[in-house]
Amino acid sequence: MTAAHTALTGEMLQGDSFRELLRDGLGIQEILQRREVLQIDTDPPIHCELYECSSDAPILLFLPGLGTYSELYAELLAGICDQGFNVVGVDPRGHGYSGGERGFYSIEETVTDLQRVLDTLQERFSGPVVVFGYSGGAVSGLALAEQDSRVTSLLCGTLLLSELAPDMMHGLGWQWTTASAWMFPRMRVPLKGYIDFETLLAGHPAGPLINEDPRLVFEYPLRTLASLFSRRAGILKQHYSFELAIIQGTRDEILGVDYARRVVEESVHPIELVLIPSEGHMLPWDNAGALAERAAQWFVQQLQAPSPDSV
Repeated sequence: MTAAHTALTGEMLQGDSFRELLRDGLGIQEILQRREVLQIDTDPPIHCELYECSSDAPILLFLPGLGTYSELYAELLAGICDQGFNVVGVDPRGHGYSGGERGFYSIEETVTDLQRVLDTLQERFSGPVVVFGYSGGAVSGLALAEQDSRVTSLLCGTLLLSELAPDMMHGLGWQWTTASAWMFPRMRVPLKGYIDFETLLAGHPAGPLINEDPRLVFEYPLRTLASLFSRRAGILKQHYSFELAIIQGTRDEILGVDYARRVVEESVHPIELVLIPSEGHMLPWDNAGALAERAAQWFVQQLQAPSPDSV
């Protein structure tokens, strides 16, 4: 990042000018004209962004990755909508435009919020419910699918399970986080020690801007991280009624393909692995079109497949 850019964003960080710069960098100014903003009457209020197709089209809930929020994924959400879905991006409590203490939530609270979102959407739309959880959002998506029978299909943009640590250091870190959260639930851990958006989006015009975005969560309370990294996945022990797949690039820098294959092998519930060649973890920004097309294709296949009861 140049010194001039640092001075510019530092001066405008809290204003509309920075927001315009970020949207320009992502190339989403025109796309955002299509969205309808919904605020779900929960405590705290939950912000949603709707890209509408038709009243009877499937409802697709999109759950953003750790630290991020729905607006940043506008190109992806609009791309999926164009292929026949009512797409609803949900900012988790404490993230983006939703209310609540920044970054402070639990998986259980998120599931309750998402069920309220679904209740509201089903007053307006009649199609089946599918869920796309990206990165950290996949953990919440899985929890919702395991608890709410309305979810017919779940697509995870990578899937991290607490029972299957990628390596020993991750496992020890998760244990420390869970133990420490009992004593210091609101002690904050810098996310940039694990995820540097500027590095992951090197060469993308929005990379430096995303790393300066005041609406991103860059520090997480231990209580939040403990909830994420200690949740037990039901799919490792039993079958559910929803279809499940992991979608990711073959060059994912956060969770590699070998880890995804390990999750597939360890799960009792069947999981399909969908790989996009030569792409990394930042697919929603590096190649939103390819991800939208492949994700929509997978959901359509599941929705068109005969149900077990009809076979």
